[in-house]
Amino acid sequence: MRLTKVHGAAPHEVVALNAIDLAFRRGTFSAVMGPSGSGKTTLLQCAAGLDRPTDGAVFLGDTDISALSERKLTSLRRDRIGFVFQSFNLMATLTAVQNVSLPLRLARRGVRADRARQLLEQVGMGDRTGHRPASLSGGQQQRVAIARALAGNPEVVFADEPTGALDSRNGRQVLELLRKLVDDDGQTVVMVTHDPVAAAFADRVTFLADGRISGHLDNPTARVVADLMTTLEETVPKEVG
Repeated sequence: MRLTKVHGAAPHEVVALNAIDLAFRRGTFSAVMGPSGSGKTTLLQCAAGLDRPTDGAVFLGDTDISALSERKLTSLRRDRIGFVFQSFNLMATLTAVQNVSLPLRLARRGVRADRARQLLEQVGMGDRTGHRPASLSGGQQQRVAIARALAGNPEVVFADEPTGALDSRNGRQVLELLRKLVDDDGQTVVMVTHDPVAAAFADRVTFLADGRISGHLDNPTARVVADLMTTLEETVPKEVG
């Protein structure tokens, strides 16, 4: 993708993304990091088709998703993209298996209960299919949310701070699950995170600062990521952070 995203209008406009040129490789686990206000959440939203760039294009395979109508974009997000939120976004009145099935049922695409159960088994929740969110831990709820994101067989799963609401043990389990989806199933995962430990599970980390790419790190370790983040935070103007 090659894109710019501007919020507001002159003279008060804010450039959230400034001529970003970036590609995420299929079948890999990518992390995006940066100081507060660096544009990482905006980047994720544009890449996932949840927001449109002011200029430039976002491609999913050979499809320019930024050029699609709202109807076609909605259909593409449903059929080819999975999204995992920090806050889980599960329906409190539905069981785990019903939550996994819900998005496709709303789209009038039937998903068999055995397929939903298979996905819950895949994320280690096979013994909790009939449980509602209130009876599940935060880590278990996030696993259900990941199963839901996989229900449409997406080409890519975008995760926005997927461990942000979890303790370290549950967070690590969720990260291990995402890593396993990439290594064992060839899934493509793109994750925004502020946590160097989380970023260390990725194949590559892309760093943003002030709406621009400031660098990449392959085969990251938590210590190196933390050092680079400290450097970025020290060089970003205070009004941006």
